[in-house]
Amino acid sequence: MAIKYAIQQINRKGATPDSKEIKYYAQAKYDGVTAQADIAQMVSQISAISVGDVLSVMNTVSMLLSMELSNGRIVDLGDLGRFRATLRSKSCDKPEEFKREMIHGNRVIFVPGAQIRHKMNYASYLKSDPTDPTESANKPSNPSSEGSNPSKPTPGNGTGGGSNQEEGNIGI
Repeated sequence: MAIKYAIQQINRKGATPDSKEIKYYAQAKYDGVTAQADIAQMVSQISAISVGDVLSVMNTVSMLLSMELSNGRIVDLGDLGRFRATLRSKSCDKPEEFKREMIHGNRVIFVPGAQIRHKMNYASYLKSDPTDPTESANKPSNPSSEGSNPSKPTPGNGTGGGSNQEEGNIGI
């Protein structure tokens, strides 16, 4: 499968339609959402772990991730990647002028691990055709059922435990 994209127009501030300030760029078009429950079902199908156990571990990791980030730690999850918190603040001219109240937000930055970076480096792309009726006809109408169908294994995923050697995945 490929990452679909559409061409979008950027209008620069004060640009006129004839101006060279108008630029076009690719924007990803998503085919839906794969929910946590869907991932848990897929993990369960390719390993000996139950869906409930997978969900329990995922929820525990999420809780611990938020705790560690809020304690100012970087969380390294191996091939999944690293998470770190960053701050947004107003600036000042001298360090002694800075007050805690100048911090006005934070964000979590995710840096993908080697396996994800490798897959994304070799991703293929497919131009999305908004006039193609099959593109919208293939999408589920129920938002909670968007994403892949975990009851149907994807080609090459095998049904036993371990990992797919062709995909370079690490066993679960």
